[in-house]
Amino acid sequence: MNYFTQAIYNLYPQVITICGDVAYDAEGNVVEYDPVAVQTEADKLDCKAQATSILQATDWTSIADVGSPENNPYLTNQADFLFYRNVIRGYAVNPVENPVWPTQPTEQWSS
Repeated sequence: MNYFTQAIYNLYPQVITICGDVAYDAEGNVVEYDPVAVQTEADKLDCKAQATSILQATDWTSIADVGSPENNPYLTNQADFLFYRNVIRGYAVNPVENPVWPTQPTEQWSS
């Protein structure tokens, strides 16, 4: 299911089926919807999905021993990743229509 379709279901709980771009209720009646509001909701769903994916891909950077100087090698810029993930987490919790994604840090390892 695409985000636009999911947004229709989220915003219009009376909709039980969608065929193309037409939404229907339980009695088969057409449910009119606001395409601008639906697109905004779809953009937020996309934002949340992207943020969740980024968090999953960078989970390993927040493990304590990854950045511990007691280990060799260790991630010397773990704090950069923690800051980055904090911004991304904000989008996962409070998705927005037009997120400004920060640049992911490049791994820097001790030698």
